Amino acid sequence: MVMFLKIIEKDLKRGYVKLLPETEEDLWILYNIITPGDLINAKTTRDVKFRESGSSRRVPMSLTIRVERLEFQPFTDRLRIRGVVVEGPEEFGVKGKHHTVNITPGKPLTICKDQWPSFILSELEKAGLRRERLIIVVLDYDEACIALLSEQGIKILGEYNSGLPGKNEPEKFTSLLNDYLTKISNETVGFIEKHGVKIVVIASPGDLARKIADNVKSRSKGLDIIVDSVSIGGCNGVNEVLKRDSVKRALREISIIHARDCLEEFKKYLVKNPLLIAYGLDEVEYAVRSNAVEKLVIATDYLRTYDESMRKRVYNLLNEASRRRAEIIIVPRGNDVYIELMGFGGIIAILRYPLSRPTDFSGDSV
Repeated sequence: MVMFLKIIEKDLKRGYVKLLPETEEDLWILYNIITPGDLINAKTTRDVKFRESGSSRRVPMSLTIRVERLEFQPFTDRLRIRGVVVEGPEEFGVKGKHHTVNITPGKPLTICKDQWPSFILSELEKAGLRRERLIIVVLDYDEACIALLSEQGIKILGEYNSGLPGKNEPEKFTSLLNDYLTKISNETVGFIEKHGVKIVVIASPGDLARKIADNVKSRSKGLDIIVDSVSIGGCNGVNEVLKRDSVKRALREISIIHARDCLEEFKKYLVKNPLLIAYGLDEVEYAVRSNAVEKLVIATDYLRTYDESMRKRVYNLLNEASRRRAEIIIVPRGNDVYIELMGFGGIIAILRYPLSRPTDFSGDSV
């Protein structure tokens, strides 16, 4: 599916950008670029009590709020932005009161910042590019897993047990195997239609993947189906598939895939040439100031911390890294890359050249 976060209007001199999110991936991007202190304008509804009748009802209105906090769960279609109303209809007396604006796909909003950091503008530019989602099917004779891969990470759509008997009951085994493959094929086609994907990776030990691929291809037009092999089926095999070159080639633009590549490169340098990497906030800051950072991978926690001084420090770091043309990759929660990344302080960098660092870093992290 081709997806774009539309920029309706932009005036950086006046500090605002008006955007139209179209998908849940767009909400994830907004979650990463909106910060406490920003002004957000959007249409919303609010309970209003009418003195004349003593009754209350929800009234549609356009409000501008100063952001205090955001709430977003990956793979949901709602971004909740809470703050204090700074502009609104005078007759309803809402100014100065708290309000929560719910942003959903198809609902425009205007973001106003005192200053637009270059790395956030870069994220907006990337958001306007073509982005794909991918369905992954991994199966063996015991179990199957169907997952969705997107900018937000990996979402398990379904897990299935085959219930196959031993091969000493050949007739029953063949019948139940056909039922199992039919079910996985039907589920895959259903998820393809639901999520509007155009790329599907199907993997298994042996030839089960090919059988599913043939069935799915005969029922879905315009699909790019990649058949690959894995050592194990089910959800344990999904991570194995994500490391395969076939998936990497298909979806280089998805951040989680690129982040995984960077993490593997980082771990190799950690053993062979540690002067070509940095990790932890202090080390990465030093490397950025030294103009040494080529790629920077950071956990989303750093952008969402409620520690204002820490958040300012991180934004200054990312802004400087972007200004010095470092590639920045933001990693969401809920995947193995995030877990490994947090083991290195939530932020790593691959350097352009070997860099010796001071030894008195405090190792600050989120």
